[in-house]
Amino acid sequence: MTTETSTGTPSGKTTLTTYAILLAATILLAVFGLANGDSGDLILTAPVIGILAATLISERHALHLPPLTVMMIWLSMLLTIVSRVFSDGGLIAIAASVLTGVNLTLIGLIAVFILLRSMPGTRDENPMAVVTIAASVAIAVFMLMNLLQYAMTFVLDYIRFTVVEMLMAELCWVIVGTIIVSVLFLEFRDSKLFKYTVNTFLESNSGALGLEERERLDLEGLILEGESDRLEFKSTVRTNVETGETDKRMEKAVLKTIVAFLNTDGGTLLIGVSDDGGILGADVESFGSVDRMNLHMTNMISSAIGNGFIPYINFKPVPIDGKYVVRVKCDRADKAVFLKEGKSEQFYVRSGPSSVELTGMNLVNYVNNRNKKGKRFGSRRRLSSSWRPRGRSWPFQGPWR
Repeated sequence: MTTETSTGTPSGKTTLTTYAILLAATILLAVFGLANGDSGDLILTAPVIGILAATLISERHALHLPPLTVMMIWLSMLLTIVSRVFSDGGLIAIAASVLTGVNLTLIGLIAVFILLRSMPGTRDENPMAVVTIAASVAIAVFMLMNLLQYAMTFVLDYIRFTVVEMLMAELCWVIVGTIIVSVLFLEFRDSKLFKYTVNTFLESNSGALGLEERERLDLEGLILEGESDRLEFKSTVRTNVETGETDKRMEKAVLKTIVAFLNTDGGTLLIGVSDDGGILGADVESFGSVDRMNLHMTNMISSAIGNGFIPYINFKPVPIDGKYVVRVKCDRADKAVFLKEGKSEQFYVRSGPSSVELTGMNLVNYVNNRNKKGKRFGSRRRLSSSWRPRGRSWPFQGPWR
């Protein structure tokens, strides 16, 4: 389950100190590399230096780079310089090229989602198309870096340009790094590598990149569509609108909708919207903060549905009209999902704009009819537009086999 928090820019003395240290280290390494005739990595780090400097000078208006991204670029440049200073064409040079491919592909992924104006997984983007474009961007940027480095040899006599044979060898290892990131993105999109690089960059700069506005417009469009078999509205997470008190029945209503989406064809739950489409706002005040509400929802889903279905659920509080609407996006699960309530387990599916419980022969007939129609749990056809969670087998026969 991906939990996206409300966006914002980094702040605080610790964050600014980290940026200052990274800026100083990046400048020193860039100068050292340039002094040794290596300008290739300077071309990549120059924008990083500019962004870090702008962040320190004017935090509010600058783009913010995740520290992990800066450190990975810095390490790539360090390995490149060490390999060339000591004329090492072995493991250090290979590691430098592979890491360069990794960094450039992550940058390519960021570029793709900037163009899409969305966070990963929120617009049902085709992951294969995403990684293909990101890999193409990475290879193109690498060749452009070398082209610029070649052009600099005409300006600065001491700049060295890699011979064609070495360039092709470097390109091969860059492609290896690109393939590594592509495979990880397809199979482990929720890994920390993407969480602390691509996702953090997009979240921290969502306002400047126009992602917040796009998200708000998408949300308003969904609300105008009205409830359906793939879309449902709930007023609150746990607060009874009539009494103003915490009510476990509200939580169950949220959970059974999520379970029903997972068991059918997926869908979106909007919390903080009335049945007629009015924006009430989620009951953030009952938790004290958005982060505490996120934590409560995470715990609620984990205990009542199970950690095994974490990859299929993505939720995020979206600011709209001075309130928060929680968008819960559910992919169809590849096995049956039950709502745990005490010692009992309940099975829900979508029937039009409602979530209904199936028991006994109704449950058996539902599964049999679903399998006959080719919509059995685990079908590739429905998951192809999203992403295939790791560790899943095809097809799934269900606990009733």
